[in-house]
Amino acid sequence: MSASRLGGVDGNSDSRNIPKGPSKSVLSGHRAPVMSVAVHPVYSIIASASEDATIKLWDYETAQYERTLKGHTGPVLCVAFDPSGNVLASCSTDMSAKLWDMTTFQCTKTMRGHDHTISAISFMPAGDQTITCSRDQTIKCWEVNTGYCVRTYSGHSDWVRCIAISGNGEMFASAGNDQTIIIWKTTSTQPFQTLRGHEHVVETVAFGKRAAGSAAVIAAAAGASTAAILSLPEASDVVYLASGSRDRSVRLWDVVQAQCLRVFTAHENWVRSVVFHPNGKYIISASDDKTIRVMDIKDGRCMRTISEAHAHFITSIALSPSNTVLISGSVDKNISVW
Repeated sequence: MSASRLGGVDGNSDSRNIPKGPSKSVLSGHRAPVMSVAVHPVYSIIASASEDATIKLWDYETAQYERTLKGHTGPVLCVAFDPSGNVLASCSTDMSAKLWDMTTFQCTKTMRGHDHTISAISFMPAGDQTITCSRDQTIKCWEVNTGYCVRTYSGHSDWVRCIAISGNGEMFASAGNDQTIIIWKTTSTQPFQTLRGHEHVVETVAFGKRAAGSAAVIAAAAGASTAAILSLPEASDVVYLASGSRDRSVRLWDVVQAQCLRVFTAHENWVRSVVFHPNGKYIISASDDKTIRVMDIKDGRCMRTISEAHAHFITSIALSPSNTVLISGSVDKNISVW
């Protein structure tokens, strides 16, 4: 598939290489809302998690259904591939997280320890551990090889709905019903930073890299002093976090300074999923307003809207590793390829 799927490659490919409608294909087969989508790091495979208690695998190049993974006894809320693509992780309202072998498609580990719904799961960059978060107000770190819980993080006062792990694996973010985002150093169970500003449940968080040259622009927009702006490093390091909330906003944060840099208010309903474009210049968000929007970080505005992207609320979006395809999942039970 050519890069043109995300808007074409031309002299201004950086700003054009972003999703646009109409969808390339729509994948149907789930019997209940799709809650999460994940894209394989190597092959053109999508995993989708649904309230129908199944995980389905699809090929987004051919738009073909591949197979169904069954094992959870309740709605599956999140799926994630490990960095190699050899293992798929899932979590459910059945209070378990599972690991699936992507060669045999068998469940190899079932991880139990949370006392309520497990909302999200993600792999550490090394692939040796997973992080889960739960309605029991805790976050847990699990060893992939043994399935054992090796660390529990407590700091939230309500349901923890989402997690994101930084690119180097040194920190992660968690957020949920208490409206705060907590930044954790992976090796410590004490919160590193707490980000406050959202006025409703935080549904989604995502780490990103800073685009070269954008730091000073955003710091200035956020009211930083000239001296502080001049001292900003320009290297593309992990400092940005995006968040989306039921308050309808998408926020951009500097996690080290615990500072909100941008507030995007384009959505007209709950924001359910955010991802950074790999060039670091855009945040792509999906919402219960049935739109997928592209936010320009430097300009602080919504630069593209895919309206009526689904017939119902959009729950999850994910980018393919080649960045040429955006995948979305919805309460309409479908998965769309953009």
